[in-house]
Amino acid sequence: MQMRDFVVRFAGEGGQGVVTSAEGLAQSSTRVGYHALTFATFPSQILGGPTWTQARISVDPVLAPGDDVNVLVAFNQEAYDEHHKDVLPDGVIIFNSTEFQLEGDDRSFGLPFEELAKSTGNNRAANMVIMGGLAQLINMPQEHLISFVEERFSRGRSEDVEIIRSNIEALNLGRGHMAESGFSLGELAPPEMPEYKQLMIKGNEAVSLGAMAAGLDFYVGYPISPATPILLYMERNLVGKDRFA
Repeated sequence: MQMRDFVVRFAGEGGQGVVTSAEGLAQSSTRVGYHALTFATFPSQILGGPTWTQARISVDPVLAPGDDVNVLVAFNQEAYDEHHKDVLPDGVIIFNSTEFQLEGDDRSFGLPFEELAKSTGNNRAANMVIMGGLAQLINMPQEHLISFVEERFSRGRSEDVEIIRSNIEALNLGRGHMAESGFSLGELAPPEMPEYKQLMIKGNEAVSLGAMAAGLDFYVGYPISPATPILLYMERNLVGKDRFA
């Protein structure tokens, strides 16, 4: 029986790519017709600190982030210690074997995120290694992810071709390593493309749009997560005659 949705939790330190991994999974999924919902936690520290993000991908509209975790992606030992208890008995734990090792948890599989990314020539492709591994777990067609990469990184720059190549290679490496592990969650049902056009939007963007539509003409903010995107949005858009930022 095919799954209709699944929940992935990414956990680690601020700056490790925890939030961008969840956002990348959600964006690539919605572009081919799935529904998605993510939320992120932010540490109180200015730099670093434990953080986690959750993404729910579904064939049907998503109204809640989900209580049951099918997959945990643990970027460090502390993340595993804190979150492994929330993973379903038949779930999977992917841990960053570049950072630490796990023994005694037969649901876990080590994936060297950073090492595999470096082997592509793109140190920033670790997120794509993870996405490739996740796609293998749910038997998501590789063309969905490749399409996402090509669209996301085609920006008219001279280096676009190399960036796209390295990210696709990272996807393939993640998928290949996960296939060798033998782990699988089954198969996610194919997307049912809705008749309406989907918009992937962050909560801060929605708040900003609503405020502007309601007639906001003055905004004061402090640049610290998670409110920084609102300040940046206002800086770009709260402009016009007799206005400045």
